[in-house]
Amino acid sequence: MAYMSSLPSLPSLPDEIVHQILLYVPPEETLSNVALTSRRFHRVAQEPLLWRSYCEDTFKYWDASHHFKERLRANAHRTNWKRLFLLRRKGNADIARLVDGIVASRVFRLQKMEQICRYGYDAKDYLLSQCRIPDSVDDVLARRYYSCSVLDSIHRSLAIEEWAKYQKYAARRIAENTPNSEQLNCGMRLERALGAFDMFMLHDNEGDMDEITELLDDIAARFRNSQTNLDQMTTRQKAIALARWLHSNNMTGLNDPTEQTYRYLRNCLIGRALRDEHHPSLPIISAAIYSAIASRLGIEAYPCALPSHVHATVLSPPDMSLDGHPLPEEESQRQESMFLDPYGSDEEVPLDYIYNFLSRLGTHTAHESLLQPTATDLIVMRTAQNIRASFSSFRTNERPLSQLIPMIELNRGDWARNLQPALYSMLWASIMMIPLLSENDEVRWDWQQDVRDLRAYFYEHFPEDSWLVEKYVCPMYDSFAGPSRRQNNWELPSKRVRDQIRDIRLADATPKPPRRRKDLAPDVQVKYRVGQVFRHKRYDYHGLILGWTAEGVSAWDHNPLLPAQRPWSNTSQPFYRCMVGTDGSDHHVIAEENIEVLELYGGPEVLPSEIKDLMPMAGKFFKRWDSEKGVFISNLKELFPED
Repeated sequence: MAYMSSLPSLPSLPDEIVHQILLYVPPEETLSNVALTSRRFHRVAQEPLLWRSYCEDTFKYWDASHHFKERLRANAHRTNWKRLFLLRRKGNADIARLVDGIVASRVFRLQKMEQICRYGYDAKDYLLSQCRIPDSVDDVLARRYYSCSVLDSIHRSLAIEEWAKYQKYAARRIAENTPNSEQLNCGMRLERALGAFDMFMLHDNEGDMDEITELLDDIAARFRNSQTNLDQMTTRQKAIALARWLHSNNMTGLNDPTEQTYRYLRNCLIGRALRDEHHPSLPIISAAIYSAIASRLGIEAYPCALPSHVHATVLSPPDMSLDGHPLPEEESQRQESMFLDPYGSDEEVPLDYIYNFLSRLGTHTAHESLLQPTATDLIVMRTAQNIRASFSSFRTNERPLSQLIPMIELNRGDWARNLQPALYSMLWASIMMIPLLSENDEVRWDWQQDVRDLRAYFYEHFPEDSWLVEKYVCPMYDSFAGPSRRQNNWELPSKRVRDQIRDIRLADATPKPPRRRKDLAPDVQVKYRVGQVFRHKRYDYHGLILGWTAEGVSAWDHNPLLPAQRPWSNTSQPFYRCMVGTDGSDHHVIAEENIEVLELYGGPEVLPSEIKDLMPMAGKFFKRWDSEKGVFISNLKELFPED
């Protein structure tokens, strides 16, 4: 007892010690209790260093508008850290309220999603917590799905914002003495411009554009640490040493590629290549990884997109050769170049080999123009074409679905979630990589075709992106379609797009009349219910029942968020709207006679593998899987109150 009485009490401790103790106290406790204990504790609890630590430890992701990393490096007293913490806490409370509303009702659902998106990356911490809530939560599937959908829209907004830098660059007048790097990067950073594709399929995983940059920084540092005499090497020696190191560490290329594995979606994504233990990448991504790391080492390197293959080209420093010798005065304005193939080799590629390669492809002239570094906007467009090729290979391949899933799958079971975003990313890239000031009529026509495809795609699959279409596509539409192309001089060319967005928002704000079985005619009986798992009797695939109608399938044609895709015919037979395991789409309509409901009791492990893969998307319609009833619990009570 004497020992205990000799211990100092908390009020007797110096401010510095109290501050260190408060670092381990939850910030809410500091706000509600500690700061109210005494005047002294109130003063200590205002310490900027304390609240800077709270901000850093409590919130991992910050919107770029905060300039958070710059604030951390600056003097702590230059930022009101407590105010910033309270701002983030209030934002999280607003986001939590909006998420609850999104899950509870379809009315104003898109409006609430857009309101969360306006928070940008400030919303990511809370949304991630909802994406990963325990299975025991009553509305676990719905909460995970809608939180991930909002997060996906935020990720897409950052990707499109990165691509929009190209248009700002293209609108500038470029001076003749502008450095190579600025001209070729087109206002973007190569790894971020390619990492934008990853953002469309990131979901709740690691690997955003900032993390891609950090991974490349880390790889460059590891290479530098492995080379004891790097600073004494010539440019050529550094370039070859880097190629050998990347090759020996399996950082680029593919292991034993086949015609099918070459077209895997994961090979098109730079973030995936960097994070995967096998680092799979197509030649264009391998060349981009090499170039991005080389630039961090002071080497000027760029992808060089030849027909059917992409190399990396390294340029010598101004006035110097690749081997470190001064160039003659008459050649001082020229930069020497060398070529490497990070995808398939760890050695320099001789120029004669490239000439022979081009000749075999039927290109016998204009070699010099083909051997120039390729600008970042063209690398983005070529990557978009590779993604389209992956998508087309998946769609046209006649192998069983189980053999096709690896083509689109990035993480176990996410193939269905990646199908639509993959093509969506390609459409957005095609639209954003066009200069706003282009006077080429053919370019304008191609662009407007891409916009039509994007409008149809976002209308059907991504209506939550209305705010992005309004922000980026509408102004571009008005710029690309001059007065001579307008139907009426007084009407903006983007009017049709804006009308489409208005219709989506009107549908979002309008309650739909419910469908009740008791209102059906006495001779009409709908046999199955929302949430049941079924097998298609004719085609033997599995799916989930999302809704029903006894008025013929044409009853769904009037859904503003589901435009008619084919001419339905009226019939007295009940039809069911379904999500099926063949493609993850929720727009399938199946006649009652083709449905065989399965009796499944137990945890999710009893479900067919196709249905397990649909679980992340099932939350659009369901709260959870009920192991006792053997059905998914509907979150569509507003539309089907008896189901």
